[in-house]
Amino acid sequence: MKNLFKSITILAIILTFSTTESKAQISAGGGLWYGTNINTVGFSINGKYQFNESWSADPAFTYFLKKDGITWMALDFDANYIITEIDNVGKLYGIGGLNITFFKYKFDVDLTEYTLNHTKSASIFDPGASIYSSSVSGSNVGLNLGIGLSVPVGNGMAIDPEIRYTISDGGYLRLGAKFMFGF
Repeated sequence: MKNLFKSITILAIILTFSTTESKAQISAGGGLWYGTNINTVGFSINGKYQFNESWSADPAFTYFLKKDGITWMALDFDANYIITEIDNVGKLYGIGGLNITFFKYKFDVDLTEYTLNHTKSASIFDPGASIYSSSVSGSNVGLNLGIGLSVPVGNGMAIDPEIRYTISDGGYLRLGAKFMFGF
């Protein structure tokens, strides 16, 4: 069943790319973000496949800097639609798509502070240990909704400031910009 799903997915991607117009353009770049409920800065790797004058697919991976022992990462599969072109500025676009946010919390507990049967014991897990390390990880799936502006800055280069909200368990607002280079 997994092989069938993989085969159908690969076939759909091949058909999508082979039936699009020859105007399709590929861009790649990086970005700098701030996540509001995450409360830290993130760095992204972005891609863009322009299907036509109005639509593009924009996958991205964002790694947020570790804060308070928590590491956050976001994987986005977005579609952008050009709403309008603003004279001498750039193209205003809407953002919609799927988001998967991953988190990992690693912590250490000093077990010498805990007692067992009112006597001081280093650990109930390992009598010789004084520090117990553990981690908790998980993910949330959500929807991205937002708006951006693609501002051309040179030959095939653009700066795209964006604001987007991820609707999910533990949703968050992302503010930032990506720097795209066309091929």
